[in-house]
Amino acid sequence: MGREGKMKRISLLLIVGLLFLLASTAVFSQSTANHTVTVTVSIINEVAITGGNFTLTINTATSGSDPDDATDATTCDLSWTTNEATKKITVATDLAAPVFGLTVEAQNVSGGTAAAVVTLSTTATDFVTGISTTVGTCDLAYTASATAANGTGSDNHTVTYTLTAG
Repeated sequence: MGREGKMKRISLLLIVGLLFLLASTAVFSQSTANHTVTVTVSIINEVAITGGNFTLTINTATSGSDPDDATDATTCDLSWTTNEATKKITVATDLAAPVFGLTVEAQNVSGGTAAAVVTLSTTATDFVTGISTTVGTCDLAYTASATAANGTGSDNHTVTYTLTAG
């Protein structure tokens, strides 16, 4: 091998060595950083009514009978969200001495179990039970009733639904 061949060989070795040094410097000069991200979920208990205020009007009767009931099962719905176990929804009215009857029933319930038809009073009464870490909905079916002896007039109820420990 001549001098020219040795020079080419040395040049090639120098180039390969230089490339190796550059590559290893790039690998060893990398830097990283990290941090911790904590996700915290607080207690969530929400209940809402969709629909709005409405009037139940009793205006018909069969001769010889008390007035016919007025019903509405389509105007309002109730929805709830909870990430806690063992919850229920209660219902109450603010009207202490109503002249006319008013009941409410949870229909088409998802995310809990409907209680029986509730005659509204100022005492909170179970409305939907068995609620646990869920989202749920139901239709609110109201029925107003009167007797002929009740006469005429109006009762104004503020109906309150409460998501509470069950």
